[in-house]
Amino acid sequence: MMAQFPGVRGHAQAQARLSRAIARDQLHHGLIFVGPSGVGKATLARGLGAALHCQVQPALGCGTCTSCRRIASGTHAGVEWLAPAEPGGRVKIEAARTLAHRLEMAPFEGNHHLVVFDPADAIGEAGFNAMLKTIEEPRPGVHFVMIVTGLDVLLPTILSRCLTVRVGRLDDADVAAIVEQQVATAETAPSAERIELAVGLAGGSAGLAVKLALDPSLDASLALLSQVVGAAQVGPAAIFGGDKSPLWQAWSSAVGPVKTGKPARERATLRQLCELWLLHLRERLRGREGLPGVPPGPTDPRAVLAQLDEIQGLLESIARNPNVRLSLEQTLLSLAA
Repeated sequence: MMAQFPGVRGHAQAQARLSRAIARDQLHHGLIFVGPSGVGKATLARGLGAALHCQVQPALGCGTCTSCRRIASGTHAGVEWLAPAEPGGRVKIEAARTLAHRLEMAPFEGNHHLVVFDPADAIGEAGFNAMLKTIEEPRPGVHFVMIVTGLDVLLPTILSRCLTVRVGRLDDADVAAIVEQQVATAETAPSAERIELAVGLAGGSAGLAVKLALDPSLDASLALLSQVVGAAQVGPAAIFGGDKSPLWQAWSSAVGPVKTGKPARERATLRQLCELWLLHLRERLRGREGLPGVPPGPTDPRAVLAQLDEIQGLLESIARNPNVRLSLEQTLLSLAA
C-alpha cells in the first residue's frame, strides 16, 4: 500500500502524480481538481499543502509535525482558501483583487504558497479576470488548486493555463472509514446498519454518505419511495387515491409539518426522493436488490434505463416547476403507461 498525503483516503494515482511532481520540483502552478461532489477534492488539496510544506516527509507530508498539524487546522500561512462566505454564494470581486495584490508578496511562510478555490465556479468571470495575470505568471512557489465538479464551469483562459487532475469516486471501504470518523462525534450516532445503507447509497461519495447517515428524514424518504414505486406499478388508482391514500400520506410525512416555505420543502422532498430513486434503479441495473423495503420495479434493463431517464428529467425540472406534486403525478402516470 502506497503512502498517502495526511488525511487523504483513496485517489492513489492522483496522489502519486502530485507527489512525484513535488519531488522533482515540477509541480504545475495551476491545478484543477475535477470530480464528483463529496469524494474528497478539498481534502486532497489540503494534503497537497502538507506535502509541499512538510520537512519531515517532503513531497508527501507526515501528518504529525507542526507544519502538517497547522495545515490540518487551517492556521498555516502557506495554505489558504478562497471560498464564498455562504454555501452556494459567490466570491466578491474585491476579495479576488485583494488576493491577487497580496500574492505579489508570497510565499509568506516556507518556500511555497497554495491557494485553493473551493469551488472555483464561485469566483465568476470578473473575479478570474482580476486574477488572470497572477494565475498565468505567479511568483515562484505559488500554486493554485481549483476545485470543480465539471470543467465546463471554468473559463477557457483558465483551462488553458492549468493542469487537470481527475479525482474519482472512492471505494466503499474508504467511504465507510470516513463516515465512521465523521459521525463519531455526532450527538446521536447512527447505527452500523444506517452507515452501511448510507455507504451503499452514496456511490463512492463520502460527503453524501455522511449526509445520509445523519439525515433524520431518510427513513421517511425511503418509505415515500416505496409507495411511489408501488404506485407506478398499480397505476391511476394508486396515483389519484386522494390525500388519505398510502402514497400521499407518505408524501405528507416526508414533507413534514410546514407552516411557512412549504413549496421549498416540497421541492427538497422531491429532490431527495429522486436521488434515492435513481440510486435504487442503478442498483437494480447492477443486478442487486436495490434499496431496503422498496419494490424492485421493472426487471428488463431497457425498462430500468427508461425509468432512469424519466426520473432524471423530473429531478432536473424541480427548480423551475412551481407544483412539484403535480410533476410527480405526471411522472408516475408516464411510468404506469
